[in-house]
Amino acid sequence: MKFGVIFDNDGVLVDSEHISLKAYRQAIREQGVELREEDDAHYCGLTDADIIRDMREVYGADLDLERFSARKRELYFELAAAAGAMRVFDGVRELLELLQANQIPYALASSGSREKILFNLRLANLLEYFDVPAEVQGRAAQARDAACRTGIIVSGEDFHRGKPDPEIFLCAAERLGLSPAQCVIIEDSINGLKAARAAGAIAVGVANTFPAEMLQPWADVVVSSMRELTLPRLEELARATKV
Repeated sequence: MKFGVIFDNDGVLVDSEHISLKAYRQAIREQGVELREEDDAHYCGLTDADIIRDMREVYGADLDLERFSARKRELYFELAAAAGAMRVFDGVRELLELLQANQIPYALASSGSREKILFNLRLANLLEYFDVPAEVQGRAAQARDAACRTGIIVSGEDFHRGKPDPEIFLCAAERLGLSPAQCVIIEDSINGLKAARAAGAIAVGVANTFPAEMLQPWADVVVSSMRELTLPRLEELARATKV
């Protein structure tokens, strides 16, 4: 059975979603909008442009997109660097190695910039699992068996319409040489799960950022840990994809 796996980055592979949320809250607070905790689920996974567009409508505020994006980026890198090594969620390394060992194609698809994605992967020591230039990987480039297939990266620069639009996942599937129906997509946000379903893939919610009951209405299945995604489970999910 031919299938692939597509991962979101923040909140799925690495424990960085809380840093992203803190940065976006502070960046928008500096423009006079105080967000509520319940706003996080609504905005998580959206592009900066979509966040600002929605907030202009909801709050009637004159918000500056460029200022927001620049400040959010600055805050994110400051907060993440101060925190030091970035935690990898339980079971992630094992799952990536399982996919490599079984020659199952996989991708990281995130609304974030490529700069942010590589920054996160470097802090988490996950660069070796993805197709990035050797000069970016450094020693990790020489540490992996050359026969191991590494995952591709789709970043915010590679598409025009953000989640919950499925474009990001359609792009990732195409680059993997698969149809969306051959893909299992793993997400931690409602907007990400909506995008996965809209793409026609199986949407797996992982309850790292938001509780399982919040994700359930938008997911085909919800797991509490990546350790639940064994090879037999992935194959079972792949067989259930929509044709």
